[in-house]
Amino acid sequence: MEGLDVQSHIKDRVMTEEQEDSEQNGEQDEGETEASSPVVSSTEEETDEDSEPEPPPVIRRKVSFADAFGLNLVSVKEFDNAEATEPEPSWSNGRNIVKAAEEIYLSCLFTVPSSTEELDQRLGEQMVELESIELLPGTTTLRGIVRVVNLCYNKTVFARLTLDRWSSYFDLLADYVPGSSDRKTDRFTFRYTVVPPFEKEGTRVEFCLRYETPMGTFWANNKGMNYVMFCHQKAQVKEGVTQTEEETSSYKSKRSCLKANR
Repeated sequence: MEGLDVQSHIKDRVMTEEQEDSEQNGEQDEGETEASSPVVSSTEEETDEDSEPEPPPVIRRKVSFADAFGLNLVSVKEFDNAEATEPEPSWSNGRNIVKAAEEIYLSCLFTVPSSTEELDQRLGEQMVELESIELLPGTTTLRGIVRVVNLCYNKTVFARLTLDRWSSYFDLLADYVPGSSDRKTDRFTFRYTVVPPFEKEGTRVEFCLRYETPMGTFWANNKGMNYVMFCHQKAQVKEGVTQTEEETSSYKSKRSCLKANR
């Protein structure tokens, strides 16, 4: 009887140890499952972060043209050729009078030889003479032609000018006119433009001619009075037509510019 009790006791003890082992194994499995669960969730989170964002939805727009609604595709704009600084016209007895901008021009106080005989006479006396003078209209530019006696091959011609009554002066070198020689005489030309601050009303321009050769230096100075010119100021007055005709003329001078509607 004691032997049976001992075996049953041993059997119960073995069963108890097996139950404890099974319980510990169960707890360990649950712990491993709980520990592994956050690893799986972190992997899912990384996968969500690494995935590319979805593109924004495409919004379709509808384009319509103006002509579909009966409108013009372009608009016409007219511009006047007249400058904005143009003086305003004044009306007098139904006629339009426009005052143009004032301009400076030159006028001569001397005369050049009027005939070939007179020119030859002056050349025989002084070897050099102003043959002609040209004043460009509406400007302060002058161009002179000088005739000299062909004394030798090497020769130089200057025009000496002053703008302050000979308190100061400067020399302009005249250029030879190609093909102008007739073996007895030669032609030279010079050009000068009066510029500000001397380009104003009342400026006095004087000059004389100097002819240099190995045989000597010769002068021409309008018989001792010099060649004198003055600057003058004038305002052109333009008489227009009636107002209706002026508007017609203005309309013809307008230009068109095409500009697309937005």
